[in-house]
Amino acid sequence: MTGPANLLIISDEGPQTGTAGALLLHRLLSGYPPERLRVLADDVPTVGRPLPGVQYRRISPPWRRFERSRYNRLMRSLRAFNLVPHVADREFGRLLEGFRPDIVLCVMQHKAYYEEAHRFARSRGLPLVVVVHDINEEFEPVLPWAAAASRRRDAEFYGFAALRLCISPEMEAFCEKAYGARGTVLYPNRAEDLAPRAPEESRALRGPPALTLGFAGNLNYGYGEGILQMLPAVRAAGARVIIYGREPNGAAAPLRDATDCCEFRGFAERGEQWTSFKRECDAVWQPYPNPAGTMERLYRYHFPSKLPEYLALGMPLIVTGPDYATGLAWARRNLGPDLCASSAAELGAVLAGLASSGEKRVALARLCHEAGERDFNPAHIVKTFRGLLAGLAPAAA
Repeated sequence: MTGPANLLIISDEGPQTGTAGALLLHRLLSGYPPERLRVLADDVPTVGRPLPGVQYRRISPPWRRFERSRYNRLMRSLRAFNLVPHVADREFGRLLEGFRPDIVLCVMQHKAYYEEAHRFARSRGLPLVVVVHDINEEFEPVLPWAAAASRRRDAEFYGFAALRLCISPEMEAFCEKAYGARGTVLYPNRAEDLAPRAPEESRALRGPPALTLGFAGNLNYGYGEGILQMLPAVRAAGARVIIYGREPNGAAAPLRDATDCCEFRGFAERGEQWTSFKRECDAVWQPYPNPAGTMERLYRYHFPSKLPEYLALGMPLIVTGPDYATGLAWARRNLGPDLCASSAAELGAVLAGLASSGEKRVALARLCHEAGERDFNPAHIVKTFRGLLAGLAPAAA
């Protein structure tokens, strides 16, 4: 085979820039020859940019509408016993329009779609690549009598895959234990155009005498609660937090009243928050709630895509939360105790240390950027991904 393999993506979300998981796919495949790609997904992108020149076609597994109804658990439970119809071969033929795939790629998200990818690849003798960002059974629970059967079907799917790309070492270990096969760790890839500020710019506080922290992103998934829990330490240190994101709601709603130490900037246009942080902040912050409650399993295995972006800014990164959270575990291994905290008291010490020494801020800024480049360099991640695909291409030729 000459050139990249013909890659067919069958997924609930195709590569696009509007949602976090789809954005990671978009970054991995940016620059891939568009004539070598075909995307079959739940919908053609409407909330973000698709890959230019790539053909997207809508695929809808039978009975999919029931999964958005009150019968959703029953529907998924029936699927665990293969009692739900599948996409017909003639429908695949119509959607492919003569495209001849060499490799099938899917995300292990929404079983209705990744099972179709599995069936298609198996029926045509093609290698299957699976990307694992989350534990899908957390988001698609079945009725108790179907749990074991659903896990067995996931194990069959995962074991069939020729390449299993897990978002963290913890996720890879979980999948090996749950599904009986080893995977490959591929950390989330950040945008390539993020440029760091010089470490020396961390020497002087940006808004003296206060230490200024930055947070960007979704306040759901417990991150707003994580900030809320740590506000006593932030206030005691005389620090302030700039927050880019949608207005806090739910359990994080009380954050709206913390205007004495939090400044809310709303949703940012692309890249605006990073420019602002480099200009106005002394450190960036990845907060988890502690205890994590219903989010514990998510935090144990998922890896926050925001963390590689923070590290690319050339600033100290503070990570707070329970020690089992993957982001904090990575930070403890790579950044050390000066930037990690599992309690308000520990965060107080971290903030005091950063506020008191420009030399320390410069050293930690340099450490964070170097660690980020080592594990999350986007060019290296894309090269690794493309190399793994190329390794499957001879079998597909």
